[in-house]
Amino acid sequence: MASEDVEVKLRELAGDAQFPHQEAARRALRFRESGDVADLVAIADDPHGCATTDMLFAMAGQRKTWLNWVPMPEEAVSNMARDMARRQAAGETGTITELGLSGGEPASALAAFLRAAGAPVKVGIAEFGEPDMRVPLRPGKYAVWRYEGDDAVPAVAPPSAAAVETLYRVGAEPWPSPLSGYLQAEPLGELSLDDLLGLLVHPPQAPDIRRYQILAKSDPVYWYRLLQPWVCLGILHHRADEPWETSTRRQVLVDLAFGVEDWVSDAALFALVTAAYREPGLRDEVRVLVRDRLVAATEAPRPVMIWTSLAHLMLITPGAAEGEKELARAVLRQSEPDDEDEDEVAAEPAPVQRERRPGGWRRWFGRG
Repeated sequence: MASEDVEVKLRELAGDAQFPHQEAARRALRFRESGDVADLVAIADDPHGCATTDMLFAMAGQRKTWLNWVPMPEEAVSNMARDMARRQAAGETGTITELGLSGGEPASALAAFLRAAGAPVKVGIAEFGEPDMRVPLRPGKYAVWRYEGDDAVPAVAPPSAAAVETLYRVGAEPWPSPLSGYLQAEPLGELSLDDLLGLLVHPPQAPDIRRYQILAKSDPVYWYRLLQPWVCLGILHHRADEPWETSTRRQVLVDLAFGVEDWVSDAALFALVTAAYREPGLRDEVRVLVRDRLVAATEAPRPVMIWTSLAHLMLITPGAAEGEKELARAVLRQSEPDDEDEDEVAAEPAPVQRERRPGGWRRWFGRG
């Protein structure tokens, strides 16, 4: 459904005195106009929540980053993969055997690039900069990547064939909203933790469906970016009977969010944000986790490729304080075009210029 149609329908529902969720429709329309996360939270917290309010939540977030689609990869290797795909689609031949990078890039992005290249490529990295992205921000029990010098290698075994089949069945398409995505991901939660972690770093080829046949000609790495948040939603279902504070699912997602810098980091945070919408008691903790990860990216003097993605997550985190939202908006003003919506997931984003950083980030929180 086009954005214009969604807004027309929301206006109709918001003005219908007989519609039982008139206030939720108004909130959905208001979120589309202002982007205030408080309106989204109000829909999720509707005292008469049902499939209709879930639909209104999805309409509010239609074509919004993380609410309806995963951010496009921005790395140099992702751009290289796109260029290779376009050349191949135009009938050009040739292969890349060596690639030099000025700085480190997420291990998942490099793995996706090498998969798209279809042949061995020697990748050289001039420097990693500080803080070293190969070092976890916080010590943790769970990790999916480890580094041997400059090279990232999986820290877990490949998933089973059954796990791959489940991923294809659950995650071949983007979610209408995080709320519906959580429900759709339930079969992934029935997998073993080893399988779930294995899917994050041993991703299967894209499903053999028309969507990815077309996407392979313009953005062959996007599938690998999309599948990781699906898997993290699955982790939310893992051992769901365990109390949250001491649960395996919580520890895994927090460890991944603050582990080595990677696509897995923001995918794990996305799952935590989804949990916060479902469980109000988790909101303070999740807000602080998202804020701390965004602040760490903002403080880094080197480029952090998930920086804008973290800012988008901050803006949809339940309970985000005004200073936290303003920091996120400052990041996006510095990094992206004014129009943040994407009409098509397959569209290529404009090149991001990395002139760092929002000056004096501490002022957003009133710190000295």
